[in-house]
Amino acid sequence: MDPLTEKLKRLSGGKILDIATGYGEFLELLVNSFNDFDEAIGIDISGEIIDAARKRFPEKYRFEVMDAEKIGFDDDYFDTVAIRHSLHHLRHVDIVLQEMKRVLKPDGLFIICEVFQSPDTLHSNSQRHLHHWWAAVDRARGISHNETFTKNEILESVSPLNLANVEIFEHSEELGQQRKNELLIAMLRKCDMYIDKLRSLKGYADLIHKGEDLISRFKNQGFTPEKILYISGRK
Repeated sequence: MDPLTEKLKRLSGGKILDIATGYGEFLELLVNSFNDFDEAIGIDISGEIIDAARKRFPEKYRFEVMDAEKIGFDDDYFDTVAIRHSLHHLRHVDIVLQEMKRVLKPDGLFIICEVFQSPDTLHSNSQRHLHHWWAAVDRARGISHNETFTKNEILESVSPLNLANVEIFEHSEELGQQRKNELLIAMLRKCDMYIDKLRSLKGYADLIHKGEDLISRFKNQGFTPEKILYISGRK
């Protein structure tokens, strides 16, 4: 079982805010993990992604197009604020984390979940190689996307929040072979999509070549998933 789910099952989520919600998967996980909740809201800067999230969860949760650097809610509004696998997508991590703290009630629960560069998962077929290439392609397209952080870099970003009752734990997802195969297929499709985008831009032959090499490598070797770092604390 995911250790976060085990932790949350005894708690009430109250009003929940999920930052950079994407298609709403983490918001769904949070809602299903808590013992109960009052309201669940996911925000993302992409209108296209928010439209997809609304279609995926019609009338179940609330999704809003919103810049996480300027969260449009009052101070001390939410009982739970969370962000998953998105710190490395942010232009200004410090601003977003402080905004999350601002809208969190005193003693509210702050949750961060982030893949990180662990020495244990550094192999020729590590997931990070794909992720870092995707980040390079996005930056070539003018989209904010950094390489994944180390554990220390994440902890340094969180430290200025001065959270209380901080808990930090690492998690390695245990994936069966079928699930690994499904994820690999999805990753390779994403690589093909990114190569198509590069070709439409022109002038990125080196990035295209690197992507093709990665596709070949991961088809032959499969992939090693990164570890996940969980941080939780109270305002």
